[in-house]
Amino acid sequence: MEALLKGKSPKTVFNFKSLAFKNNVHSEDALSDAQLLEMLIQEPRYFRRPLAVIDGQLHAGTNAKRLGTELGFEVSS
Repeated sequence: MEALLKGKSPKTVFNFKSLAFKNNVHSEDALSDAQLLEMLIQEPRYFRRPLAVIDGQLHAGTNAKRLGTELGFEVSS
């Protein structure tokens, strides 16, 4: 996971709006990057989806139109 993040904070892929997180008693601001990383490893529902690696760059929670642009094709609504 750390290799995919390439030095970025786990907050870039963490879904703080997920029901799993909301049901937990943690506060977003109270969690360190190390704690977030451990939570991601233990609970896949914490990931913002979809996750895509394009040209070595990690994209999290990307909508279809943006993902299409990154891949070089147009996505119609």
